Amino acid sequence: MQRKLSHVRPRPNRTLLELRLNLGLSPNRLALRAGLSGNTVRTAERGGYVDERSQYAIASALGTSVLDVFPLERQRTAAAA
Repeated sequence: MQRKLSHVRPRPNRTLLELRLNLGLSPNRLALRAGLSGNTVRTAERGGYVDERSQYAIASALGTSVLDVFPLERQRTAAAA
């Protein structure tokens, strides 16, 4: 008998949320700066998977490095979900 894997709910990316709020940006305004959609920014904030190009664009728009916003462990967890 095969055991079903339970659905793992992603953890919100609080670092991304805090950086965005500290700059006084809405998700849509950050998305505009990054050249992305607002949905991509909101997905990243909820802890969902966003591709490497989007991660770089978000980090650049926030003036920080990708690993500061999307640590490797977080990337592994989001990709597995």
